[in-house]
Amino acid sequence: MKNVILNFNKKPSDVLPLLQAFKSRNSRFNPEETIPEIHVIRSDFRINPAHLKSFNTICGIDPTPHLHILYPFTLVYPYLMRVLCRGEMPFSQFKILNTRNRIIMFRPITPDEQLQIDCYNSVVRIIPKGLECDFKAEIYTGTEKVWENTVTYFVPGKFGEIEPSYTQHKLPPLENPSIAKEWFLEVKNRFKFGRVSGDTNGLHYSSFYARMLGFKRDLAQPIRVIASCISNLPDQAADKPAELDFLHKGPVYYENMLTLKNQKTGHIDRFDLYCSGNEKPCIIGRLIQINNR
Repeated sequence: MKNVILNFNKKPSDVLPLLQAFKSRNSRFNPEETIPEIHVIRSDFRINPAHLKSFNTICGIDPTPHLHILYPFTLVYPYLMRVLCRGEMPFSQFKILNTRNRIIMFRPITPDEQLQIDCYNSVVRIIPKGLECDFKAEIYTGTEKVWENTVTYFVPGKFGEIEPSYTQHKLPPLENPSIAKEWFLEVKNRFKFGRVSGDTNGLHYSSFYARMLGFKRDLAQPIRVIASCISNLPDQAADKPAELDFLHKGPVYYENMLTLKNQKTGHIDRFDLYCSGNEKPCIIGRLIQINNR
């Protein structure tokens, strides 16, 4: 099966991916079928200063000369959705769960640089209790890759023989953490951040809708709270070259107290984020500072 390449010269529609997702809601994985590699590409991309300012303001981030390591995710998200919701994907978007993100910022990125975005589907693995599917997003300036993200989705079900080499990704537990920050997560700007981040799922701004789906109330987009986490790690620069790996373990609810615990070892920060009412961390992560490449 041939690869699919879709080129854009402006931001994709937010509505079309939802329509595509609805049409493919009954899609099922067949290990005998080949999944095409689908690339969604945006060239000559320029950052809107107002968009960047909104991201920093809502996340409580002080302005810096370079982009925050989480900010580029808001740029690639609409293009990732165009890949994820394609009819060729062997699962329904309504049945998947984002479990992990791994981000690498190879060098500092200035807001005035001209960027190129390439988003595409990658590995599909049969694992215990379901499937894992990787999707990649890469940002270039010319031919230089400056940022990349691998997002992993989980699809529950039984799909056949488990990948022999599969091992569950884990981060080492915190042994002697300190509290880096505690704060109250207000509902203010929850819908606005949906527009900024591209993730306008009603779970993130409608308490009624969230309760219909079995949640206590509406929950924050992970990118919003993780951006705040990274910016509040001690002696850390969130706009410098780094590798960020985080796992989603539970919902982070609005109008709740959040506690960020951290353990620093050399140039590595291991952190856990807790939401009041849950004794277990909702997000666990690791930030590794790296030299310029």
